Amino acid sequence: MLHSVKLAYRSLARSRGFTAVAILTLALGIGMNTAMFSLLNGFLLRPLSYPHSEKLFRLDRITPQNPQENHASANFLDLAKDTTDFAELAAYRFWAFTVSETGQPPDVPVAASVTLNFFKVLGTKVALGRGFLPGEDQAGKDQVVLISNRYWQKRFNGAADVIGRVVRLDGTPARIIGVLPASDDAARWLGPVGLYRPFVFTNEEKTNRKDASLGVIGRYHNGMSTSEASARFDTLAQHLAADHPAENAGMKFGVRSLQSTSLSGPGRTMTFLLVGLSGFVLLIACANLANLLLARTIARAREFSIRAALGASRSHLLKPLFAECLLLAGAGGAAAILVSAWTTEWLGHKLSGDPTDPLNFPADTRVLLFTLFASIATALLFGVGPAWWAVRADLNSSLKSGSRGATETRAQLRYRQLLIVVQFALSLVLLAGAGFFIRGVQRLIRNEAGWNPSGLITGTLNLASAKYNSAEPIIAFHTALRNRLLELPGVENASVSFEEPLFTAPAQRDYLVEGRADPTPGKGATAYTNGVSASYFDTVGTRLLRGRLIDQTDQLKSRPVVVINDAMARALFPNGDALGHRLGVSGQAGPLWGEIVGIVEDVKPLQVRPSPIVFQVYKPFTQEAWQYVTIAVRAKDPALAPTLLDPIRKAVAALDPDQPVTNFMPAPERIEQDMNAWTTIDQLLILFSALGLLLAALGIYGVILRHVSQRTGEIGIRMALGAQMTDILTLVLGGGLRLAGTGVTIGLVGGIILGKFLTSEMPAFGGSAFAPVAIAGAVLAAVAMIASYLPARRATKVDPTVALRSE
Repeated sequence: MLHSVKLAYRSLARSRGFTAVAILTLALGIGMNTAMFSLLNGFLLRPLSYPHSEKLFRLDRITPQNPQENHASANFLDLAKDTTDFAELAAYRFWAFTVSETGQPPDVPVAASVTLNFFKVLGTKVALGRGFLPGEDQAGKDQVVLISNRYWQKRFNGAADVIGRVVRLDGTPARIIGVLPASDDAARWLGPVGLYRPFVFTNEEKTNRKDASLGVIGRYHNGMSTSEASARFDTLAQHLAADHPAENAGMKFGVRSLQSTSLSGPGRTMTFLLVGLSGFVLLIACANLANLLLARTIARAREFSIRAALGASRSHLLKPLFAECLLLAGAGGAAAILVSAWTTEWLGHKLSGDPTDPLNFPADTRVLLFTLFASIATALLFGVGPAWWAVRADLNSSLKSGSRGATETRAQLRYRQLLIVVQFALSLVLLAGAGFFIRGVQRLIRNEAGWNPSGLITGTLNLASAKYNSAEPIIAFHTALRNRLLELPGVENASVSFEEPLFTAPAQRDYLVEGRADPTPGKGATAYTNGVSASYFDTVGTRLLRGRLIDQTDQLKSRPVVVINDAMARALFPNGDALGHRLGVSGQAGPLWGEIVGIVEDVKPLQVRPSPIVFQVYKPFTQEAWQYVTIAVRAKDPALAPTLLDPIRKAVAALDPDQPVTNFMPAPERIEQDMNAWTTIDQLLILFSALGLLLAALGIYGVILRHVSQRTGEIGIRMALGAQMTDILTLVLGGGLRLAGTGVTIGLVGGIILGKFLTSEMPAFGGSAFAPVAIAGAVLAAVAMIASYLPARRATKVDPTVALRSE
């Protein structure tokens, strides 16, 4: 075998051009597949770092409105007591804490309040310091925090003396007691949480079964299976529904492994899809290399025939060919690791959203085994066909061919043509997928969303401190801030709200219409509720359809009013105007009715999979003041919006120097940031398509060129008998275009199927799949025309005399 490897190495060294093209093709094909597998492995396949992670699960509350809803605090407390015999439950809730220190700028990290047993359930032990102690979930004793390893490095530069350091959380002193290990996997399933604080259940929360804001995880006890636990949770759901039907009727529980929550929804679908489409690139590369190797084998047919005539067995003929394939696959696989490393590094920066803290997709054993498997499988795929024809060569015809070289048989020609058809079909699917995403992302960004991001600046403020412990100081702060902002040169309008229109409002509530029978529990009119200040709609650019907007007259002690969106008005009041009717929140004892005073156009948040909840309710911010809010400022000239960032920050600092403005940027930039993952997928698919297109073009060029060289005598005879250049061009071009046309026709079917699948998974992209598929087909046809024209043009230069003399 070693002798065969030496022969193979010498043979490849003599054909440096072929070898370089083969290794580059393999490096790109295998490298892209390895990078996509690294993505899949990093998000989904690699087990969570927690001990016995297979026992960890997430508990979902299933309602008619949402199959994966969070839990109300009172329900969780009941469940935690009733499940102690088969599982231990822990809860968390995301919360915004402003972290401030003397001499340091304030910061608002991603934070969570967690029950004391949260890290015990996960099995996480702190790397520095200690964890939470019993009693630290009581009011006044909860001023302790744990920080993640990433936040420790980013905020505190990895300082060893961070344990015991006192920072201010929302203006209240809190002591850092521990740092989590770098191996902690919370970022995969929970998100980039930097700070954890003990959850303190207030007396109100202990009885609240309506506000579903708690995420719940758990760990099974030894011997408990998922099916047994699911049956127990079904029983507990029935008990809660029977004991508290107003809030829990129709409720069920769903159990998912914590591992499966690492990536969900469209992101999970797209990860698998990218792995599949990168496989198309590898198949196209294999087809191209099989074509190259077959042409090389045919050119060496006389060599193989002489060796066979001298007594070489089939195994002796096959060994050097397979050795060549393995050498190429090995070199291609080694180069693919570099391509994969560069690609995953680029993806880590693009997908993290923070250039200073990129995601990491380590090349663990799974990734290396995948690369090895892909390399060996590729060697077999592109090496079997050429090797099979080499050992079946006709000795007599090969030896008779003399110095003219061998002519491929009809079967060999059909095999090469089949490879071209496959390449074009797969290339069209790649092009169609890229076109679908390019068009979908642009449509989503430019869609008539019910608001105008041009010239709009947004940011978030967190007033959660002792200075703003009631509605009056919060309202006073924002009133003063709005007045300062309106005085800034270049500012047209300003407002405050729970959330900006880019996202769905955080408050999800069920509403009743006064005077109508209460709906069945769980079947009410569910709407996203946003608290907004005066001039909010003018600031964000949402049009009034009927009635009036929330204005300065709507104060804390004024009569409650609401504004609803057009979809809610048409659904609840199909036979008349909604104005004058009153809405109340379901589940409250004696709901506080708010009069509908206005109807505005529907706002569509930028989501690839829109929420099933389409109703929207707006109430005066003065009548429900929140501490964590969004400010919005509209510039008179959109082009000058970036120049207002610094004056706005100074206006906030003038009112409260400890108050940071986070996520502060022009709305178009925020949209671009929020759509970053989808534009990254765009770029990947464009890269896949470009590689597939290039390889398909090279493939058809090589086949047509080879075919022309073999038909030189026939072409000379045709020209001697009077054939014109156009006749020769038509003859050669027709062959190439027929191959491309067959591949495009097959690919059209695959492209349409892919388009329909993507539309079902990402409805916001919407539209027919025909346009991107048709464009992809046109691009491939043009490429096939160019790739076929070059050999055809060469055929027209054939000198009939020279061609006939060679025969």
